[in-house]
Amino acid sequence: MDGWRIMERPGRLGSGRPLRVAEWDDTYGPGSWRLAWLIAGQYHDGNASLSLYEDAYFHLLHGSAETREALVSTACDVFVHDPSDTAAGLDYRHQDAPGHHLEDIAIRRCLVRLGVWFRGDQLVRLGGVDKDPDPGWLRSQLSPHRLPFHRPDLLVRPELTGWWLPGSVESFYQSNKFLLARAEG
Repeated sequence: MDGWRIMERPGRLGSGRPLRVAEWDDTYGPGSWRLAWLIAGQYHDGNASLSLYEDAYFHLLHGSAETREALVSTACDVFVHDPSDTAAGLDYRHQDAPGHHLEDIAIRRCLVRLGVWFRGDQLVRLGGVDKDPDPGWLRSQLSPHRLPFHRPDLLVRPELTGWWLPGSVESFYQSNKFLLARAEG
């Protein structure tokens, strides 16, 4: 971590991301800060965190034929915020909304890894589970804030608190995220 210092654990950014980015640009200078995820004592870029995030979904879909079959037989695709999320396909970099959508992309990538694909006729919304009085079993299973993280040994403690459950995929993504700034001189 030479040349960088830890500034904070920012937690969930959501739709406030543009404001936080502007704040960090003002405080540290454009290009003089970065988000990094602490994994096994090392700071890594978002690709490392997304690999583990995706692996949690792979663990679920590979290990639960019931969940996998319910998903592929029901859905023609999945989205988080808006049906246009489906345009991201398998690319985590394709983010149009202020809040990121990762679970839909992770699920698509896992289906490819498993050699299966959607064959249902419903566009299944993954987001908003907690605001829905009856999200249904499948959506509850696939929610990152409920899905247990498959590598609890990698969770930074204490975990940050939020709308996610402790030990969940979302807790990993938020709790292991750090804001780093270039060390001066």
